[in-house]
Amino acid sequence: MKNKRVWIGSVVVIALLAFGGYAMRSHHYQNRFLPKTQVLGVDVGNQTVTQANKTLRKHFTNTSLKFVDQNQTVATASGTELGLKQNFTQTLTQLLKKQNPWAMSATVLAQSQDKATLTNGNTTLVNTTKQITAKLNQTRKAPVDAKVVAQSGKYVVQKEQAGNQIDATKLATAVTKAVSTDKTKVDVTSTYTQPKVTSDSDSLKKAATELSKIASIKAQVKITNQLITIPTDKLQSWLSYDNGVQVDLAKVEAYTAELANTYNTYGKTRTFKSTKRGTVTVPAGTYGWTILQTATAKNLVAEIKKGQDFTKEVSYEGSGYHSDGTDIGSTYVEVDVQNQHEYFYQNGKLVLDSDVVTGKPGQDTPKGVDFVWAKNRDKTLTGKNDDGSNYASKVSYWMPIDYTGVGLHDAPWQPKFGGDWYKQHGSHGCVNNPVAFMAKLYDAVPLGTPVIVF
Repeated sequence: MKNKRVWIGSVVVIALLAFGGYAMRSHHYQNRFLPKTQVLGVDVGNQTVTQANKTLRKHFTNTSLKFVDQNQTVATASGTELGLKQNFTQTLTQLLKKQNPWAMSATVLAQSQDKATLTNGNTTLVNTTKQITAKLNQTRKAPVDAKVVAQSGKYVVQKEQAGNQIDATKLATAVTKAVSTDKTKVDVTSTYTQPKVTSDSDSLKKAATELSKIASIKAQVKITNQLITIPTDKLQSWLSYDNGVQVDLAKVEAYTAELANTYNTYGKTRTFKSTKRGTVTVPAGTYGWTILQTATAKNLVAEIKKGQDFTKEVSYEGSGYHSDGTDIGSTYVEVDVQNQHEYFYQNGKLVLDSDVVTGKPGQDTPKGVDFVWAKNRDKTLTGKNDDGSNYASKVSYWMPIDYTGVGLHDAPWQPKFGGDWYKQHGSHGCVNNPVAFMAKLYDAVPLGTPVIVF
């Protein structure tokens, strides 16, 4: 019985000693981290918050991170450069509160706040990775998106091309992960900028199909009696795809400008086969037409987008645009200043002719290819005499041919016509006609008729 009491007493003593030791251990780790505790990959076991803070600061300050590409170090950055010398006291305090000091085994704290500790608000890390990225990318190739290209008269999807330029945001994320897990290297290949558009894109495939259809059409431009086929390569150069087929209006306008430069007749000197003087050169006047380039270009764009063969006539303004391709044509008025004579040809046949009086020297009738742009009866012509006084001459028939006040009209005040009479008694620039002749001419000449003065 005595031995039994001794045995129980021994057990009690051992239990008390064990409990006391356990209590002392628990008290010890009230303010210290349990053995083998790791924070951000760094062992802080048996350390107080202050000690652990110093350990972490020292560790990350001395950290040197390598940036590796294809097993080659392309850059390095110290912990200081990455802004890792921080005060971890707040984080450590929070972690210590979560620790169970009564635990029988060592505890390794999870990395629950690793990234936040090192990177939240860490502009230094972000800026450093941006600088490294910018420097490395200077000699690196950017990725190329897949795109639709012209090839042998058709459009095909050209495969994307990988590059080795670095994405700064991806690199910052990789750096964060590395330092948070106590790694000393970052593989930059995982941070490469990737093509945004790949060859398996349905929209690109659709674009290739639609563009190929348009590129194969026969597109013709009609100018008077001529048909100009737009070259396939030029048509293709106008096309692109962005949420549908796009036709570059500026490029089409440049093309219509080329057409205008070639075919416009307004403002151009002409050769003319005269009645008495053979072929003569006549300067530009009011007669002629020009292609309306923007209007024509917009019409062509609309036709091209339909994806069907077409023939579209140009839009134009001016006079003398004939569907048979002629310019002056076979119906016109000819004013031969040198011979002081006027002729009216209709459909190639001489219908009327008469001597006239043109402008006297110094007030010469302007040379040029003009046209009858108006017809008026009983008109009063006004202007200045040589002495500066005003004149007002009433005429029965008036057909202006330019925009300076020059025209064809009757001149009842003229006692004679033709010869050298104009040298002393010529007009202020108009073509004076005998009254009876002008009445016939007025009735015979339609609006728009060319008037060649030479």
